[in-house]
Amino acid sequence: MSGGRTMGAVGGSLSRVDGPLKVSGTARFTAEVRLEGLLYAAVVCSTIARGRIARIDSTTAERVPGIIAVMTHENCPRMKAPLAFLRDPNGAAMSALPVMQDNSVRWNGQPVAVVVAETQEIADQAASLVRINYEVEQSALAFEALLPQAQMPKNILGQPSLVKIGDAEAALKDAAIRVDAVYRTPRHYHNAIELHASTAQWDGDDSFVVYDSSQVLAVERTTLATMFGLKQDKVRVLAPFVGGGFGGKTLWNHTILCIAAAKLVKRPVRLVLSREDVFRVTGGRTLSEQRVALGAKADGTLAALIHTGTTAVVSHNSFPEQFTFPARHLYAAKTMLLQQKIVELDMVANTAMRAPGESIGSFALESALDELAVAGGIDPVELRRRIEPAKDPEKGTEFSSRNLVEAYRRGAERFGWADRRPLPRSRRDGEWLIGQGVATAMYPYYRRPGAALIRLTGGPGRGA
Repeated sequence: MSGGRTMGAVGGSLSRVDGPLKVSGTARFTAEVRLEGLLYAAVVCSTIARGRIARIDSTTAERVPGIIAVMTHENCPRMKAPLAFLRDPNGAAMSALPVMQDNSVRWNGQPVAVVVAETQEIADQAASLVRINYEVEQSALAFEALLPQAQMPKNILGQPSLVKIGDAEAALKDAAIRVDAVYRTPRHYHNAIELHASTAQWDGDDSFVVYDSSQVLAVERTTLATMFGLKQDKVRVLAPFVGGGFGGKTLWNHTILCIAAAKLVKRPVRLVLSREDVFRVTGGRTLSEQRVALGAKADGTLAALIHTGTTAVVSHNSFPEQFTFPARHLYAAKTMLLQQKIVELDMVANTAMRAPGESIGSFALESALDELAVAGGIDPVELRRRIEPAKDPEKGTEFSSRNLVEAYRRGAERFGWADRRPLPRSRRDGEWLIGQGVATAMYPYYRRPGAALIRLTGGPGRGA
């Protein structure tokens, strides 16, 4: 409110302007753009995790009727290395590695050739006929085996990799109630309904337009202009509709290669990743191993909060998954030890994903808090009320606003928390087991190149 007037659109009714187009099937997505003389492309992905291409034999593929070109590192247009997201304020690429500029291979699934043909079916068939010989190098693939070699990165999205307040290990040892557990999370992958797709067309040698299934149009234009040595006003990136993104529809190699292929053949080119290619060419969230140890007094207040662990990363981007961030701001503790380490693997790069790295950290931290509630015989909502901090636990600064206790109260009231049966499997609705639980989550608002504004949300939730 300002001067008695309601500001913004909150509470109002808004029309979904693209709704009629989508439900009528007239909205055109990236793979449906119509361009005169359009050609179709398919990628050939590496089958080794690390090494070099010794020889590419495309002879059989080039004999297929309708083939226009087979693009490899030997004939790919020259490009600069891409500007990487979070590493550069103008970066959109998920990897800083040069794209098809030499014979090196850095992950199993890296595009090593692009076949361009008159139809998609011809391109797919010819791509299956390209034969590649590799010089295999030692690769790093086993996360568990590399854990003893894990190192702390310089920072986690601009924040310190280590936060230490007091002697948390000693406080844990002396605590009346203790929980000390290890939590592991698997890799997570995007699977948007719309496949990753790009359609590119050059106007001479000094300008192009690319229709891309992308969520980052402005920085993508800057990155592409830099790579191809063009002024920004000579590059257009269009994405009228995106059929699911979740953080994964950013700049990956296939878009860059689609533009390069269009330049090579001097005709518009469309490249749509297959569902298998999506898993090999584009990345998701890394796996993790986390330790959460909580030491509490008899009343549940925390004497020690320890949240440490390791994620897998690549050397050529900056996505360590900030799983320790919730513990830095959510709960009051006399002592804290928060630490993130990384191991580098030869894999497709990590990327932003719906429910950022905090989500896997929240899973571990909130699970441990529930274990602490059981061990101390304290209601899980009440436990969280008791450890609500007056100031930010890490910085000691005042909160601009914070309403978690009120959120707990309202959530408990609306979900009937007073009638909750804490004994597992004690409540049914027909054949369904019904349970109630509570968890608190933190979601960051990012300002490039790192985390900035933070909003806290929370309250009891319900699940089977």
